[in-house]
Amino acid sequence: MILPGVISGTPPVLPTYTALIPTDQFWEIPQFGTYAYVVVAGAGGGGGSGRKSVAGTAAFGGGGGASGAVTRRWVSLDELRKQYGTRVPVVVGAGGAGGAAQASNSTSGNSGGVGGTSSFGLSTLGIFMNAGGGGAGGGGTTGTGVAGTAGGNGDQGGANGGAGQSGAGSIGSPVSASPAIATGGGGGGGLAAAHAVANGGNGGLRYGGTAITLGGVGSGASGQNGTSSGSDCISTGGGGGASTLSAGVAGSGGKGGFPSGGGGGGGAAEDTTSTASGAGGDGGNGAIFITVWP
Repeated sequence: MILPGVISGTPPVLPTYTALIPTDQFWEIPQFGTYAYVVVAGAGGGGGSGRKSVAGTAAFGGGGGASGAVTRRWVSLDELRKQYGTRVPVVVGAGGAGGAAQASNSTSGNSGGVGGTSSFGLSTLGIFMNAGGGGAGGGGTTGTGVAGTAGGNGDQGGANGGAGQSGAGSIGSPVSASPAIATGGGGGGGLAAAHAVANGGNGGLRYGGTAITLGGVGSGASGQNGTSSGSDCISTGGGGGASTLSAGVAGSGGKGGFPSGGGGGGGAAEDTTSTASGAGGDGGNGAIFITVWP
Protein backbone atom coordinates (compact mmCIF):
# COMPACT_ATOMS: atom_id res chain seq x y z
CA MET A 1 0.00 0.00 0.00
CA ILE A 2 1.24 3.52 -0.84
CA LEU A 3 -0.16 6.30 1.33
CA PRO A 4 -0.94 9.36 -0.80
CA GLY A 5 0.54 12.71 0.13
CA VAL A 6 -0.87 16.15 -0.67
CA ILE A 7 0.19 17.03 -4.23
CA SER A 8 -1.98 20.01 -5.20
CA GLY A 9 -4.70 22.39 -4.05
CA THR A 10 -5.02 24.41 -0.85
CA PRO A 11 -2.36 23.73 1.78
CA PRO A 12 -3.76 21.54 4.58
CA VAL A 13 -4.13 22.60 8.18
CA LEU A 14 -0.91 21.51 9.86
CA PRO A 15 0.27 19.51 11.69
CA THR A 16 -0.94 16.39 9.91
CA TYR A 17 -0.50 12.91 11.32
CA THR A 18 0.05 9.52 9.66
CA ALA A 19 0.50 6.04 11.15
CA LEU A 20 2.16 3.36 9.00
CA ILE A 21 1.61 -0.37 9.59
CA PRO A 22 3.29 -3.58 8.33
CA THR A 23 1.48 -3.61 4.97
CA ASP A 24 2.83 -0.16 4.03
CA GLN A 25 5.88 0.10 1.76
CA PHE A 26 6.24 3.86 1.12
CA TRP A 27 5.44 7.23 2.63
CA GLU A 28 4.52 9.85 0.06
CA ILE A 29 6.27 13.14 0.91
CA PRO A 30 3.68 15.95 1.08
CA GLN A 31 4.16 19.08 -0.99
CA PHE A 32 3.37 21.31 1.96
CA GLY A 33 5.15 21.51 5.30
CA THR A 34 8.71 22.11 6.44
CA TYR A 35 9.58 19.43 8.99
CA ALA A 36 8.34 16.02 10.02
CA TYR A 37 8.66 14.38 13.42
CA VAL A 38 9.20 10.68 12.75
CA VAL A 39 8.89 7.88 15.31
CA VAL A 40 10.10 4.45 14.20
CA ALA A 41 9.17 1.53 16.45
CA GLY A 42 10.32 -2.07 16.11
CA ALA A 43 7.84 -4.89 16.72
CA GLY A 44 7.49 -6.83 19.97
CA GLY A 45 8.75 -10.38 20.41
CA GLY A 46 6.37 -13.29 20.92
CA GLY A 47 6.17 -15.13 24.23
CA GLY A 48 7.20 -18.77 24.60
CA SER A 49 4.81 -21.59 25.51
CA GLY A 50 5.00 -23.58 28.73
CA ARG A 51 6.34 -27.10 29.27
CA LYS A 52 4.44 -30.31 30.02
CA SER A 53 5.94 -32.54 32.72
CA VAL A 54 5.02 -35.65 34.70
CA ALA A 55 4.35 -35.22 38.42
CA GLY A 56 7.65 -35.00 40.29
CA THR A 57 9.40 -33.12 37.46
CA ALA A 58 9.37 -29.35 37.27
CA ALA A 59 7.79 -27.57 34.32
CA PHE A 60 8.59 -23.90 33.71
CA GLY A 61 6.28 -21.44 32.05
CA GLY A 62 7.33 -19.76 28.80
CA GLY A 63 9.36 -16.57 28.86
CA GLY A 64 7.72 -13.24 28.00
CA GLY A 65 8.70 -11.47 24.78
CA ALA A 66 10.62 -8.19 24.84
CA SER A 67 9.47 -4.88 23.37
CA GLY A 68 10.94 -3.26 20.28
CA ALA A 69 13.41 -0.39 20.16
CA VAL A 70 12.39 3.17 19.20
CA THR A 71 14.04 5.95 17.18
CA ARG A 72 12.65 9.51 17.17
CA ARG A 73 13.89 12.33 14.96
CA TRP A 74 13.02 15.68 13.37
CA VAL A 75 13.50 15.50 9.60
CA SER A 76 13.64 18.29 6.99
CA LEU A 77 11.09 17.67 4.23
CA ASP A 78 13.27 19.64 1.82
CA GLU A 79 16.17 17.26 2.49
CA LEU A 80 13.86 14.28 2.12
CA ARG A 81 12.75 15.53 -1.29
CA LYS A 82 16.39 16.02 -2.37
CA GLN A 83 17.36 12.52 -1.32
CA TYR A 84 14.23 10.50 -2.13
CA GLY A 85 12.19 12.52 -4.59
CA THR A 86 8.47 12.04 -3.98
CA ARG A 87 8.33 9.09 -1.61
CA VAL A 88 10.35 7.40 1.13
CA PRO A 89 10.59 3.60 1.32
CA VAL A 90 9.57 2.18 4.69
CA VAL A 91 9.54 -1.18 6.42
CA VAL A 92 7.24 -1.74 9.39
CA GLY A 93 8.05 -4.85 11.39
CA ALA A 94 5.44 -7.47 12.23
CA GLY A 95 5.08 -8.75 15.77
CA GLY A 96 6.74 -12.06 16.59
CA ALA A 97 4.35 -15.02 16.78
CA GLY A 98 3.75 -16.60 20.16
CA GLY A 99 5.12 -20.11 20.68
CA ALA A 100 2.57 -22.84 19.95
CA ALA A 101 1.04 -24.72 22.88
CA GLN A 102 2.80 -27.99 23.74
CA ALA A 103 0.51 -31.05 23.61
CA SER A 104 3.17 -33.79 23.91
CA ASN A 105 3.88 -35.19 27.37
CA SER A 106 7.27 -34.56 29.02
CA THR A 107 8.21 -32.04 26.33
CA SER A 108 9.51 -28.49 26.58
CA GLY A 109 7.54 -25.55 25.25
CA ASN A 110 8.11 -23.72 21.98
CA SER A 111 9.94 -20.43 21.66
CA GLY A 112 8.17 -17.37 20.29
CA GLY A 113 9.25 -15.39 17.23
CA VAL A 114 11.51 -12.34 17.17
CA GLY A 115 9.81 -9.02 16.44
CA GLY A 116 10.52 -7.46 13.05
CA THR A 117 12.75 -4.43 12.51
CA SER A 118 11.17 -1.17 11.32
CA SER A 119 12.97 1.37 9.12
CA PHE A 120 12.39 4.74 7.43
CA GLY A 121 14.46 5.42 4.31
CA LEU A 122 17.52 3.62 2.93
CA SER A 123 20.77 2.96 4.78
CA THR A 124 22.72 4.10 1.70
CA LEU A 125 21.32 7.64 1.92
CA GLY A 126 21.75 10.40 4.49
CA ILE A 127 18.34 10.30 6.18
CA PHE A 128 17.77 6.82 7.56
CA MET A 129 16.16 5.59 10.79
CA ASN A 130 15.66 2.09 12.10
CA ALA A 131 14.60 0.28 15.25
CA GLY A 132 15.10 -3.40 16.01
CA GLY A 133 12.39 -5.80 17.12
CA GLY A 134 12.13 -7.32 20.58
CA GLY A 135 13.63 -10.72 21.38
CA ALA A 136 11.44 -13.80 21.69
CA GLY A 137 10.57 -15.55 24.91
CA GLY A 138 11.94 -19.08 25.21
CA GLY A 139 9.81 -22.17 25.65
CA GLY A 140 9.58 -23.50 29.20
CA THR A 141 11.91 -26.39 30.13
CA THR A 142 12.57 -28.36 33.34
CA GLY A 143 14.92 -25.62 34.51
CA THR A 144 14.13 -22.29 32.86
CA GLY A 145 11.80 -20.12 30.81
CA VAL A 146 14.18 -17.64 29.21
CA ALA A 147 12.87 -14.08 28.85
CA GLY A 148 13.13 -12.19 25.57
CA THR A 149 15.87 -9.56 25.41
CA ALA A 150 15.17 -5.93 24.58
CA GLY A 151 15.16 -4.79 20.98
CA GLY A 152 18.22 -2.76 19.93
CA ASN A 153 19.57 -0.72 17.00
CA GLY A 154 17.44 2.29 17.90
CA ASP A 155 18.03 5.52 19.77
CA GLN A 156 16.30 3.87 22.71
CA GLY A 157 16.33 0.13 23.36
CA GLY A 158 13.24 -1.86 24.25
CA ALA A 159 12.35 -3.53 27.55
CA ASN A 160 13.04 -7.15 28.50
CA GLY A 161 10.33 -9.71 28.97
CA GLY A 162 9.71 -11.52 32.24
CA ALA A 163 11.14 -15.01 32.76
CA GLY A 164 8.93 -18.07 32.99
CA GLN A 165 9.23 -19.80 36.34
CA SER A 166 8.39 -23.02 38.19
CA GLY A 167 6.31 -20.81 40.44
CA ALA A 168 4.66 -17.50 39.58
CA GLY A 169 5.94 -15.96 36.34
CA SER A 170 8.19 -12.91 36.51
CA ILE A 171 6.89 -9.43 35.70
CA GLY A 172 7.87 -7.90 32.35
CA SER A 173 10.39 -5.08 32.56
CA PRO A 174 8.69 -1.73 33.25
CA VAL A 175 9.57 1.65 31.77
CA SER A 176 10.35 4.29 34.37
CA ALA A 177 11.87 7.08 32.30
CA SER A 178 10.82 9.39 29.46
CA PRO A 179 10.67 9.24 26.46
CA ALA A 180 8.44 6.22 26.70
CA ILE A 181 8.89 2.82 25.11
CA ALA A 182 6.65 -0.23 25.15
CA THR A 183 7.09 -2.74 27.98
CA GLY A 184 7.93 -6.43 28.09
CA GLY A 185 5.52 -9.34 28.43
CA GLY A 186 5.08 -11.27 31.66
CA GLY A 187 6.49 -14.77 32.13
CA GLY A 188 4.28 -17.84 32.30
CA GLY A 189 3.47 -19.60 35.55
CA GLY A 190 5.01 -23.02 36.07
CA LEU A 191 4.91 -26.18 38.17
CA ALA A 192 7.55 -26.95 40.77
CA ALA A 193 8.47 -30.62 41.22
CA ALA A 194 5.61 -31.01 43.70
CA HIS A 195 3.25 -29.59 41.05
CA ALA A 196 1.24 -26.72 42.48
CA VAL A 197 -0.58 -24.21 40.26
CA ALA A 198 1.11 -20.80 39.87
CA ASN A 199 -0.05 -17.51 38.38
CA GLY A 200 1.37 -15.77 35.32
CA GLY A 201 3.50 -12.65 35.62
CA ASN A 202 2.12 -9.20 34.89
CA GLY A 203 3.14 -7.24 31.80
CA GLY A 204 5.58 -4.41 32.49
CA LEU A 205 4.14 -1.15 33.80
CA ARG A 206 4.36 1.65 31.26
CA TYR A 207 5.87 5.06 31.94
CA GLY A 208 3.45 7.41 33.64
CA GLY A 209 0.78 4.72 33.85
CA THR A 210 -0.98 3.01 36.72
CA ALA A 211 -3.04 0.33 34.96
CA ILE A 212 -1.42 -3.11 35.00
CA THR A 213 -1.69 -5.80 32.35
CA LEU A 214 -2.46 -8.76 34.62
CA GLY A 215 -1.06 -12.22 34.32
CA GLY A 216 -3.49 -15.12 34.59
CA VAL A 217 -4.72 -15.75 38.15
CA GLY A 218 -5.87 -19.27 39.03
CA SER A 219 -5.57 -22.62 37.27
CA GLY A 220 -5.46 -22.28 33.46
CA ALA A 221 -6.22 -18.54 33.42
CA SER A 222 -4.83 -16.60 30.46
CA GLY A 223 -2.94 -13.32 30.72
CA GLN A 224 -4.53 -10.07 29.63
CA ASN A 225 -3.66 -8.48 26.31
CA GLY A 226 -1.40 -5.44 26.52
CA THR A 227 -2.69 -1.87 26.36
CA SER A 228 -2.27 -0.21 22.94
CA SER A 229 -1.44 3.37 21.97
CA GLY A 230 -2.35 5.12 18.73
CA SER A 231 0.26 7.86 18.68
CA ASP A 232 3.49 6.81 20.36
CA CYS A 233 5.19 3.91 22.12
CA ILE A 234 3.41 3.85 25.47
CA SER A 235 1.91 0.38 25.04
CA THR A 236 2.37 -2.55 27.43
CA GLY A 237 3.37 -6.17 27.18
CA GLY A 238 0.86 -8.98 27.59
CA GLY A 239 0.40 -10.85 30.85
CA GLY A 240 1.72 -14.39 31.32
CA GLY A 241 -0.61 -17.39 31.50
CA ALA A 242 -1.12 -19.48 34.64
CA SER A 243 -0.21 -23.16 34.91
CA THR A 244 -2.73 -25.95 35.37
CA LEU A 245 -3.15 -29.48 36.77
CA SER A 246 -6.67 -29.86 35.41
CA ALA A 247 -8.19 -31.15 32.19
CA GLY A 248 -7.94 -28.72 29.30
CA VAL A 249 -5.07 -26.34 28.59
CA ALA A 250 -2.93 -24.01 30.66
CA GLY A 251 -3.33 -20.25 30.37
CA SER A 252 -2.10 -18.52 27.24
CA GLY A 253 0.04 -15.41 27.29
CA GLY A 254 -1.65 -12.14 26.38
CA LYS A 255 -0.83 -10.35 23.14
CA GLY A 256 1.55 -7.41 23.29
CA GLY A 257 -0.02 -3.99 22.85
CA PHE A 258 0.38 -1.92 19.67
CA PRO A 259 2.99 -0.83 18.95
CA SER A 260 5.93 -2.92 20.06
CA GLY A 261 4.64 -4.62 23.21
CA GLY A 262 6.09 -8.03 24.12
CA GLY A 263 3.83 -11.08 24.20
CA GLY A 264 3.22 -12.91 27.47
CA GLY A 265 4.58 -16.39 28.16
CA GLY A 266 2.27 -19.41 28.36
CA GLY A 267 1.66 -21.48 31.47
CA ALA A 268 2.97 -25.00 32.14
CA ALA A 269 0.81 -28.13 32.34
CA GLU A 270 0.91 -31.62 33.84
CA ASP A 271 1.23 -34.74 31.71
CA THR A 272 -1.87 -36.91 31.17
CA THR A 273 -4.31 -34.78 33.17
CA SER A 274 -3.91 -31.69 30.97
CA THR A 275 -4.37 -31.48 27.20
CA ALA A 276 -1.66 -28.91 26.50
CA SER A 277 0.45 -26.14 27.95
CA GLY A 278 -0.43 -22.50 27.36
CA ALA A 279 0.59 -20.83 24.09
CA GLY A 280 2.73 -17.71 24.10
CA GLY A 281 1.15 -14.38 23.19
CA ASP A 282 1.98 -12.63 19.92
CA GLY A 283 4.15 -9.53 20.06
CA GLY A 284 2.64 -6.19 19.05
CA ASN A 285 3.29 -4.99 15.52
CA GLY A 286 5.77 -2.19 14.95
CA ALA A 287 4.77 1.21 13.58
CA ILE A 288 6.03 4.43 12.05
CA PHE A 289 4.31 7.61 13.24
CA ILE A 290 4.84 10.77 11.16
CA THR A 291 3.68 14.27 12.09
CA VAL A 292 4.21 17.01 9.47
CA TRP A 293 4.64 20.60 10.69
CA PRO A 294 4.57 23.95 8.85
